[in-house]
Amino acid sequence: MQQMDIVIKELHDPEDFFPIEELQSRIWGDPEDVMPARSMMALVHEGALLAAAYLQGKLTGFVFGFPTHRNQRHHSHMMGVLEEYRGSGAALLLKRFQRDWCLSRGYEQAVWTFDPLRGANARFNLCKLGATWNEYLPNCYGPMGGINAGAPSDRAYALWELRSERVYRRIYAPEPEARVTGIPQANIVQNEKPLRMDLSLEHPRLLVQIPEDWGKILSSDPALANAWRAHSRELFTHYFARGYRAVDFVRHPNRYILERIP
Repeated sequence: MQQMDIVIKELHDPEDFFPIEELQSRIWGDPEDVMPARSMMALVHEGALLAAAYLQGKLTGFVFGFPTHRNQRHHSHMMGVLEEYRGSGAALLLKRFQRDWCLSRGYEQAVWTFDPLRGANARFNLCKLGATWNEYLPNCYGPMGGINAGAPSDRAYALWELRSERVYRRIYAPEPEARVTGIPQANIVQNEKPLRMDLSLEHPRLLVQIPEDWGKILSSDPALANAWRAHSRELFTHYFARGYRAVDFVRHPNRYILERIP
């Protein structure tokens, strides 16, 4: 599928809002936890954004965000694409649309949360969008259902500097994967199990490994998934408190690159 086949549309008509309820349920697998269409309508009337991606007229994804208490910061609350359309380019086009929409209204930053143990999301947010993060939110949403059931809802709080050169390069001219040779790793992982961590490192850049497919682990071995949650929570909070920020992500295996900010 080519990106040119996908149309992004900002939604204002009430009849366009209701399909977003079902779309949320299909994406995240929890029909009991969706934002009602009328709530989204009210927020859009007050300055929120709801935009949807269509492929040949078929609804495939959406992005929803709203103003924050900071005048120049937009909160991107939800962005999702149906599994069968991931890789189509819809997600990137939705975020480009959101960036342009924000800039046209005077926003300088967008923020959102994502599960730091889901490698596909980490790669998209850091590598493809150029976002970074150094705020860790333990059990951010409390107990959740669907694909998130069975573990605390810890979240990374991503920051997207909308005018930065880094962001512009990442979304319009993707760069090769970062080189990590010689960068020390703060944890030891074997057979997808976290064995131990080193909290004494002081290097300018560090690596933190996460599972190759934490979602699969969560569904098949909840105890191991929760061990990963506790392990990564301790690592991230420790190094963020010491001035590090997650700035990039590499695969095979999945690892964050943390950089110490002067």
